[in-house]
Amino acid sequence: MEKPRNYLISDIELNWARLVTPQSPFGTSQYEIQIATDDSNVAKDLIANHIPMKEKDGKWVASLKRKEFKANGESNGKVRVVDNTKQPIDASTLGNGSRGNVILFQFPYDKAGRQGIMSSLTAIQVTELVEYNGSSSIDFDVVRDVAPTSTIAGVKEEDLEAMF
Repeated sequence: MEKPRNYLISDIELNWARLVTPQSPFGTSQYEIQIATDDSNVAKDLIANHIPMKEKDGKWVASLKRKEFKANGESNGKVRVVDNTKQPIDASTLGNGSRGNVILFQFPYDKAGRQGIMSSLTAIQVTELVEYNGSSSIDFDVVRDVAPTSTIAGVKEEDLEAMF
């Protein structure tokens, strides 16, 4: 690839969307989403187009990112998220297993002796929404009084004293 381009990925599974608030996993503030496919031909095509797909648990996956700030310190803007009619949607509702189309801005780089193709997540069109409604995990019940106990992991206090 010699010149910058916009690259469209069509009909892909969308997972682990972090598009509302930038994350800083390695010191760089960024938005991100994971794409996935179980079709090895789709994965080969994406790899040929500079998307670093990896096989994991029977699927091919890649993390796509957009830095929060440009190199000059200016805001890079959020990732645009729309529905199938191109109307904006709340990115916080995007749940794992949704499907859609993704646009990346790709450009070649040659800096400090390193060369390659950089991809920046630009927009997501959600065609099948699996709505994220928060965690459905269990929680504690309210406990009125918690009295101190004389046992540690099932060991009685007198047994502990005898050990020391």
